[in-house]
Amino acid sequence: MAQHTLTASELTAAVLDEGWRARWRAGERPSTRSFAPPGTVRAMSLRFHTEAEALVRWLTAPESIAVAARIDTAEALVDHLWATSLQAVTDQLFAKGRGEEAQLFTARLRTFCARLIDLRQRAKNFETWQDVFVAAEQDLARVPVQVGDGVVALRARVDAIRIHPGGHLEVVDYKLSQGDRQKHDLVQLSIYAHLLPLWRPGCAFAGTLEYYLPEFSELHVSRDDLAGIFSDMVAPVLAELFPAVQARVAKRPRPPRGEAPARADAPTEPVRTPPQDPDPGVALLGHKVITAFGQHNLGVEVTGVIHGPQLVRIKLTPRPGVKVASLANRAADLQVALALAEPPLIRPGKGFVMLDLPRPEPTPCLLKEALAGPLAAALKSPVAFPIGIGVEGEPVVADLANPNTCHALVAGSTGSGKSEWLKAMVATLALRNAPEAVRIALIDPKILTFAGVEASPFLWRPVATTLADAMAILRAAIAEMEERYQRLKRGGFANLAERIAAGETDIPFLVLVFDEFADLILAGRDEKKEFEALVARIAGMGRASGIHLVLATQRPDKTIVTGLVKANLPLKVCLKVANAVNAQIVLDETGAESLYGKGDLLCDFGKGLVRAQGLFVPQAAFLTAMAPPARRTGRG
Repeated sequence: MAQHTLTASELTAAVLDEGWRARWRAGERPSTRSFAPPGTVRAMSLRFHTEAEALVRWLTAPESIAVAARIDTAEALVDHLWATSLQAVTDQLFAKGRGEEAQLFTARLRTFCARLIDLRQRAKNFETWQDVFVAAEQDLARVPVQVGDGVVALRARVDAIRIHPGGHLEVVDYKLSQGDRQKHDLVQLSIYAHLLPLWRPGCAFAGTLEYYLPEFSELHVSRDDLAGIFSDMVAPVLAELFPAVQARVAKRPRPPRGEAPARADAPTEPVRTPPQDPDPGVALLGHKVITAFGQHNLGVEVTGVIHGPQLVRIKLTPRPGVKVASLANRAADLQVALALAEPPLIRPGKGFVMLDLPRPEPTPCLLKEALAGPLAAALKSPVAFPIGIGVEGEPVVADLANPNTCHALVAGSTGSGKSEWLKAMVATLALRNAPEAVRIALIDPKILTFAGVEASPFLWRPVATTLADAMAILRAAIAEMEERYQRLKRGGFANLAERIAAGETDIPFLVLVFDEFADLILAGRDEKKEFEALVARIAGMGRASGIHLVLATQRPDKTIVTGLVKANLPLKVCLKVANAVNAQIVLDETGAESLYGKGDLLCDFGKGLVRAQGLFVPQAAFLTAMAPPARRTGRG
């Protein structure tokens, strides 16, 4: 573990103030606060940052994102602020005789609202504020930074991370004063830009300083310039502040490469990671894992680290004589040693053991961004859809036209992201097809999952919310299937895909999506028997006629996921479930009980389990996808 910590503000003060640096070296912890000259109106910087963060979080929150997306004027944003907090703040200031501060504070927030509208207008194909902001104020807690051969943990809090129209990420720092402090601002921004790629490996950040004085001005700083500032000004000061880190590491005895430590329960060898991964955080994390296993006489080596959207996968090679089962049995011990909320998932891989740990701040996987990348090329047929983004960043897809994935069973408890996964699947089918090519039947007993799509041209039947309506859809699908078979037989076609390839496109694919089918199973003995019979018949004959089932439940116990239902649905997608028994019922393996929720999933294609992060589509974008193609303002 890193023995030394420093905040970004302290490091900035050390870089710019030799006296501050000397006091810190002498053992003090000098203050980093600065004070305005007497008689100056207070800037209320802390309150400004609080209000700015709250506004951005409201603009990007899933529950308010559709309403917020319709706001396109600064006046409307200011009205929202007045209604939520600004009125109370200014009333308090005026009551205390601080009217001048209230006016300046209000003017700065008005300028901030005008800036947000500018950002909205510059965003390409704006649909929601998530097209502008990746995050509001973001804590970077104990980010390990290389100092010589050692590591120092830095802490920081950045004001915002945004998507620049140029396609890159930018870290943004709000400032309420400028003048002779601009050098200070640039140094601090360079520290943020250095920390963020360590916190989010694989990403690089440009920087922007935004000044609200209250008039607005900005200063863009390129990635190269920020890296130059850090290299020339910050790195030498870090080395000066922590010379003992380098000295201690240099004196530490190391066994020859490949030689095991003298005692398995007290390993001294530093973690060996691939030479191409320079992230010092990998070494810290890997060393903790080696130590935790070593305390139980289980020797392992770290041979690779993969940073996924929601997790960090550590590839472990067991020492001779160490069994995979022995490592998996220590999941609870690793939970304690690594201070995790849940036991980590430990499973065998091809030539290594996979240890999956949660990322402190998961990266959301947005459907819109995924469809603009490699996912689009991976979707081959009209009824192909994404299961998610794999741990190594690769798209994980399924195709309903494929016999191995033609029908799906989806399970996940409350909070697992099951309904959001279904919405992303449905949105993908709609975005990639015209209503003449794909029709969808939605069964939504909870009423809210697919709300707002009642008029969609993609719907084969009205959204079903009752048991009677759901059974009627299944019976109608059987009748439709039988009619299609007759048409295929008359045309001499083996299946619908073959007929479409021949140029006859008047029969669309039909996808039946149940957000919760437990009600049908639990309704009664007769209803359960009929439901299972209808599912078995569609599952057995539906693929050839282009009719496919996606059945989802949040209660995957034996009374719901019966053997007959499970046997007829070849594709299994399991998000976080309540216990190992539920996971075993769905996947024939445990592990899904240890998932992190919010789209983290395991899927079974019949060739072993694959872990992925499900895609998210905001409600506004989902409604847009389900609208007639001619009325879509963009694809999300």
